[in-house]
Amino acid sequence: MNNTGRAITVLVLLFVEAVFLFMLLLLDVLPMKIGLLILVTLAVLDVCGILLVKSRNDIKQMAGAAVCLAVCILVCAGTNVGFETIYSLQKISYGNELPESEQTAVTREPFNICVTGIDIWGDIDQVSRSDVNMIVTVNPKTRTIMLTSVPRDSYVVLHSFGEYDKLTHSGVWGVDETVKTLEDWLDIDINYYVRVNFSMLVDIVNAIGGIDVYSDYAFKSAIHDCTYKKGWNHLSGKQALYFARERKAFEDEDQQRIKNQQKVMKAIIKKVSSSKVLLTNYTRLLDAVDDEMQTSMSQREITSLVKMQLVDMSQKWTIKTQSVQGDLTMRGTYTMGMGRDLLVSIPREKSVEKVKQGIQETLHPEEDN
Repeated sequence: MNNTGRAITVLVLLFVEAVFLFMLLLLDVLPMKIGLLILVTLAVLDVCGILLVKSRNDIKQMAGAAVCLAVCILVCAGTNVGFETIYSLQKISYGNELPESEQTAVTREPFNICVTGIDIWGDIDQVSRSDVNMIVTVNPKTRTIMLTSVPRDSYVVLHSFGEYDKLTHSGVWGVDETVKTLEDWLDIDINYYVRVNFSMLVDIVNAIGGIDVYSDYAFKSAIHDCTYKKGWNHLSGKQALYFARERKAFEDEDQQRIKNQQKVMKAIIKKVSSSKVLLTNYTRLLDAVDDEMQTSMSQREITSLVKMQLVDMSQKWTIKTQSVQGDLTMRGTYTMGMGRDLLVSIPREKSVEKVKQGIQETLHPEEDN
């Protein structure tokens, strides 16, 4: 074989191998550095092999060996991803997981999740206030999600103590207290909870390449050097966190903060549920939340939701939002002492009834009429 033939053969083999490796990198099966290292190694082997061939049969044998090597890489990479996925799922703190017999068929039946955000960084097992409280109502039949936000200062009766307190203080008594208090107050069953912290929000937004959020106002964070323009903003993880935390920049403070929190949540759900992000960033997403999230959902239920979305990417989710309205006043609280007045929000009855109705209509749309 002449030198021109050898060069063409090397280029063809490298092209095929590069396409194969690109697919693995695109699907997030291999890290970029490892993929490039493998490509360089294959190039060296290709050149050495071509220099040794003397006939067309030798070329066929070499091509066969290259195919076998590619298959071995695919099997090893796939196995690695499988083990990484299992490892990441196992690292998530599952809290008081329900027995399998009591778990909801999440891909077929509607359910409620209590998302409670605690105001700390790092270890999710720390005790802290529940600063963000949101009921996420999911109906997989209609592909509808209702985000119901409750102000942190809402003046409600704690489930275990029968005394009035700020909802945020319920987190000090544990996530179960927050869940049970919300169940009592909104007259609903909460099937699962997800407890998150600052670190998780930052990491998950970074893992999906940032999010696009529309801001109703131009403002600057009062606690961090982050600025936002009126209109669409592409936010990194840290920018998303301080966008969702800001309240002092707005006239209606906590109500606008709730709207911004819903905007961030909505943007995350939309991006994570898209085909490209879910396919290419699944393991990265799990790595981002593995020690920063606590949930009562099982591994089986989490993976079944992912599989459902992967099977039917053509079906988009409709995401709706609502929130409880309240009036600010000073009252005593159980956690800090009934004799010490703190700023609280007294929920408006009509507003509470409206969000209850919104949740029920999402759960049981066939009963609307």
